[in-house]
Amino acid sequence: MELIDKEQTKKMLLDIDSHVKSHGVYLGTYFDGVKAGYQSAAACLDTLPVVEERKHGYWIEHPEHPVGDCSICGERVPIYSGSKKYKICPYCGAIMDGETND
Repeated sequence: MELIDKEQTKKMLLDIDSHVKSHGVYLGTYFDGVKAGYQSAAACLDTLPVVEERKHGYWIEHPEHPVGDCSICGERVPIYSGSKKYKICPYCGAIMDGETND
C-alpha cells in the first residue's frame, strides 16, 4: 500500500483546475467539464478514510507472570505465544519493537 498526503493531493488537483481556467482557451462546455472533474476529485478527498501511522512501543514485562503491559495503551496482555513474544499489541495495534515515537 502506498500512502499519499491528502492535503497535498487536493492542492495539486485545484492547481490543475486553476491552470485549465487560466489557459485562455474556451471550447464550449468541454473545459467546464474538465474543471468540474478536478473540483469533484478534490472534494472527494475529504470523504476518504484516514490511515494513521502506527505507533511503536515495547512490552513492560512482569517476571512473575507471562504477561506484559503495552507501553502505549497500558493494557495487560499475555505476551507469549509458545516461545515467541507477540510483535503487535492486540488492543491498540502498536508495533512492539522496543522503539518509541518520541
